[in-house]
Amino acid sequence: MIWHGKESEGTITDTVTNSDTDTIDLKILTCLSMNARMPVPKIAKLAGINEQTAYSRIKSLEKRLGIKYILEIDTRVLGFATYLILVKFEDGVPPIDELRGAFDAEPRIQFAAFMKGDYDAIAYLLDEDSFSAEETLWKLMSGEHLSRYRARWYMVPFGQIYSFVPLRTDFIDKVLSRRQWHRKRFVTIDMNKADVLKREYLLLKELSTNAAMNLSDIDTEHGLGKGASRYTFHQLKEEGIIVRPTITIQNIPLKYIGMLMTETISPAEVARCKSNLRIEELRYGYLLNRYALIGNTSMPESVVFFMPVTGKDELLDATSNLSHINGTVTRSSIIAKVLVGELCYRRFDNVYSIQYPSLLRERKIQPQEMTEYE
Repeated sequence: MIWHGKESEGTITDTVTNSDTDTIDLKILTCLSMNARMPVPKIAKLAGINEQTAYSRIKSLEKRLGIKYILEIDTRVLGFATYLILVKFEDGVPPIDELRGAFDAEPRIQFAAFMKGDYDAIAYLLDEDSFSAEETLWKLMSGEHLSRYRARWYMVPFGQIYSFVPLRTDFIDKVLSRRQWHRKRFVTIDMNKADVLKREYLLLKELSTNAAMNLSDIDTEHGLGKGASRYTFHQLKEEGIIVRPTITIQNIPLKYIGMLMTETISPAEVARCKSNLRIEELRYGYLLNRYALIGNTSMPESVVFFMPVTGKDELLDATSNLSHINGTVTRSSIIAKVLVGELCYRRFDNVYSIQYPSLLRERKIQPQEMTEYE
């Protein structure tokens, strides 16, 4: 059986979608984004269509949009902190192959890209703490690929407030495979001697590659007891390690990724227009959520927005909206080429975002009805 998940339509603001995608398709995309393992009959009910139509629509969307089923994992629960690395080269940018080789060789780097603007490269790092992160940064700076290039390297903690970055297989194989978790305490182990815990690692690895995979197939493939993967899946969800099985859309007419940074000038002014900022954060764009990732940084104190750009005016429009938020200065850069990893492009139901309850309190408006996706 194919597993897949509905949308609460009209969340914040929808913009124009392409002519091949109608309202039903948008509902199905939200289903898949919110719970990629929801059975087809429930998707059909939520979308207001019959099961056969739902099945056909899902298969068509999978093919046309290049839908990939992945896991949303809360890496904080696993004991990892997130950092942004920004690089500005002084005597010319290294060849793309050199940049890719440097970031690809470090499994703690989940996403890296070549940029045009204030910086030449950006990377998203997962590490246990600031001391380990500094060691990782030094390895990148002094490694064989980039050590001969003069550059200014910046690393800042990145507090995610919207969406996530999918984990690379290398991170799961080379970092998570060496760890176990006892509630929220971690020790280094040899996974081959930890059969009772190995199923957790195997499940995360398999579902990160294909979150719609039949759980009994994982039991069979890895010689686990009957029902072991199902039990482990629900256990990891209960512990908050697995947030949800979701999707990322790979076939979108992406021109580039825009990175916008709003620097705080006056905290008092920012506080007064916080709800306007939340509305901007929760907008929809072409098929997808307008922003693929949003987070806070310090030095300077700012909010960073990663935006998939498919039309010529989208980045300009977003920059203009953010620039009108009092107390901020907006800077924009263009991510011209992804080197390592990927961002998540989906149609998340923003009623479930952490910003939405705050928006309701600030605007004193009636909440939208929440859809049950489980």
